[in-house]
Amino acid sequence: MKEQEEKSQSTKDQQPDRLNSRHRALMRKLASGFKLQDAADELGYTLVRASVIVNSPLFKAELEKMQAAINAGFVEAEATKDRDDTRIALMASREKAAKTLDGALDDESASIRVSAAKDILDRTGYAKEDKLKAKILVEPSPALINVIDRIIRDKDANKNDTKPD
Repeated sequence: MKEQEEKSQSTKDQQPDRLNSRHRALMRKLASGFKLQDAADELGYTLVRASVIVNSPLFKAELEKMQAAINAGFVEAEATKDRDDTRIALMASREKAAKTLDGALDDESASIRVSAAKDILDRTGYAKEDKLKAKILVEPSPALINVIDRIIRDKDANKNDTKPD
C-alpha cells in the first residue's frame, strides 16, 4: 500500500505545474480525435510521459475548457448557418451556376470552353497540380567524392585497356 502511495506521489511530482506549447499541442491533437499513442508519437513524447501530462489536473481542466470552446463554436456555426443571407442566396443560385458552367462547355469561343472545363474540373476535385520549382544545393560527403573518383579512375583505366597498341 505504501509503495502505491509513493508511486502515486512520484507521478504527481512529474505532472506539469504549468502548460507549455507542447502540452497545448498534445491537447489540440486529443481534442481533434487523435489517440494518445498517436499524438504522443507525433509530438515526440513517450506514452508514459504523455499519460502523466494528460492525467494532470491542470491538463484535464484546460482540455475541458478547450472542448467547451470547440463545442460552443460548433453550436454558434450551426445556429447562424441558416440565417446568413449571403449563404442562402448562394445556395439558391448554385444549380443555375452549375448549369451555366455546363452550358459554357458548348460556347463558340474555345477560351470560354476551356475556362469552363477547368472550373468544372477544379470544383470536382480534379484541379491542375501546381508544379514546384526548387534549387537544391547538395554537398557531397567525402565518402561520396571518393566513390565518384574511383568510378572515374575505373572508366579511365578501362578506356586505356581497350585502346590498340
